Amino acid sequence: MTEKKFVKVFRIAKIIQLCVLLVLEVLFFIILFCNPTLSKELYSNSTLMFLCACTWILMLCILIFMLYDFFQLRLFAEESHALNRAAFLDNLTGIPNRHGLDVVFQTYDSPESLANVGCFMVTISNLKEINETLGHQAGDTLIQHFCSIFEEAGDSFGVVGRNGGNEYVLVINDCSDSRMEQFIKVLEGQLEEYNKDYIKAPISIQYAYVLNAEEHADAFTQLLTATYNKLHA
Repeated sequence: MTEKKFVKVFRIAKIIQLCVLLVLEVLFFIILFCNPTLSKELYSNSTLMFLCACTWILMLCILIFMLYDFFQLRLFAEESHALNRAAFLDNLTGIPNRHGLDVVFQTYDSPESLANVGCFMVTISNLKEINETLGHQAGDTLIQHFCSIFEEAGDSFGVVGRNGGNEYVLVINDCSDSRMEQFIKVLEGQLEEYNKDYIKAPISIQYAYVLNAEEHADAFTQLLTATYNKLHA
């Protein structure tokens, strides 16, 4: 059983336990209220009153422990979410890292699913120059700014991610030359606006893309490799 399924089953079990506990409490008070003789006997018999009081205290403790379990489940879910973010999102930029991209790549598990996929790869061509002249902190800031622009531009087209180092990828389904050129126009337009405000540290890019309608790759790794080779030719 996976961790996610275990949490789901555990939560359902706790909800059932809570419902049973509440039903028993309600039935107890209904019976007590509808039976005056039993109520009088309860208040007149100290032993019976003691046993009932112990039962109430026990049920209250069970309720408290169950609420604590729900609290722990919430903390566990938040920690699990944070771990997933750390595993699949790039720490510096917040966009999917290579592990996150691999999950996307695995969805293209047949030539048919790859038929009309387009792969776009881009690098920041002046990153080394920025690192050398302004320092690595300025270079990291440049990467963050670029990824923010890249993600905003690519969000309506496909899935963006950081392939590693200074390589960034966009995967587009049902892609054509015109659709890819449309994305490039949006990206370049946003970079042009950005560079007007950051004259001392502008963003220059180098990119390439491959359409599998032309490449006819059988696996996404082949399409990615073809795009990489074209970019670094």
